[in-house]
Formats: sequence, structure tokens, C-alpha cells
Amino acid sequence: MSKKMIITVAAGAGAVAAMAAGAGHSSAAVAEGTYNYCVQTQYGSSVEERCNEYRVEGDKLIGPANTPLTLISTPNGAYADIEPVSRVTFIKTADGYKAINSVLGVPIATSTFNPVAD
Repeated sequence: MSKKMIITVAAGAGAVAAMAAGAGHSSAAVAEGTYNYCVQTQYGSSVEERCNEYRVEGDKLIGPANTPLTLISTPNGAYADIEPVSRVTFIKTADGYKAINSVLGVPIATSTFNPVAD
């Protein structure tokens, strides 16, 4: 396994797991509701997708572990810092949001964050 692949796999797994921790302050531009959060991680030439249901309540992003992250508004969506070194940034799209997972400012995975139909 190449060094780049190991770093990508480890960082991607860390970003997904880190969604259980949170910090920050403010109100979010992401609408309240239930979302399907799907993280796509590349392993060499293949892509693995893992999806979980999350909800937004006010400025809180709440995942399967029920540990809220605080969403910070941006002109095009919001972001949530995952201490100590990760962040997920939500950018508004026609279907919901594009989510970019980053570690130390380096994007490691692209995700979708789309509303669950009622």
C-alpha cells in the first residue's frame, strides 16, 4: 500500500469518526432538518461511500453519536470545526450541500449532505 493511500485512508477514516466531536459558535446558514451525509473516500482507483443520517437543529449538526457540532455560517453555507485539526465545510448546491472534509486545511474527502425526503 502506498504512503499516499495510507494517509488518505487514515485521514478519511479520522474525519468520519471525528464528526462525533465539536466546537465553535454562531448560527448556521444550513436549514434545519434531516440530511443524508455521504462521505466518498478514494482508495487507489476505487471510491468507497459511507452514508449516515444527520440532523440540523438551529446551529447544531447532530450525527449518529448524538454529539453536536456547532455550525458557523458562511455566505454559501456553513462549516464545523472538529477539534483539534479537522473541519467539514458545507457549500450550497441545487440538491443540498457539497461537504468538504479537511485535515490541517488539506481536503481529504468530498461528501454530499442532502435533505432526506419526508
